[in-house]
Amino acid sequence: MAILKVARMGHPVLRQKCETIDPDTITGPEVQRLIRDMFETMVEYNGVGLAAPQVHQPVRLLIAGGEVDDEGRTRYRILINPEITVQDENDRLGMYEGCLSLPGMRGWVERPASITVTAWNEKGEKLDFALEGFPAVVVQHECDHLEGILYVDRIEDTTKFAYEEEAERFLDMAGHDMEEDEEPAG
Repeated sequence: MAILKVARMGHPVLRQKCETIDPDTITGPEVQRLIRDMFETMVEYNGVGLAAPQVHQPVRLLIAGGEVDDEGRTRYRILINPEITVQDENDRLGMYEGCLSLPGMRGWVERPASITVTAWNEKGEKLDFALEGFPAVVVQHECDHLEGILYVDRIEDTTKFAYEEEAERFLDMAGHDMEEDEEPAG
């Protein structure tokens, strides 16, 4: 296993539409090595998700966390050739998103709160499941990478785009501007 170099905003690989992975190759050594290396890279950089183009591989593969099991551990999904369907475009969830390809930055993005996902897993099995809340946001963020879209492209109010330190000091992480003497929640 290896920790891979993460492409940062400005690198052309992040703006490419990614190639589909042949399902017959999922259990082969090349795809399995990429999955292991991506997982190790994501953990090393404290990410909750990672898409293949972020590690210079323009293929439709991602890792997404955000779900927590009964014992409080984060559950990760490997999704290959994912397709998402929005359940209700009017039911939206906003939060400050970050990205390993934009280190140290946060931006307020609103996304659909619930989706269904079809994809292949790392064993070459077809998946079909629903997500809502934070896990749905993570999958949408990572799927955007597969289309050459960064979360900054979805920020509607650029006054809510900041370095992490300033966002924590001066912006309510729920998305509301704070008064100068007001402390952040949490």
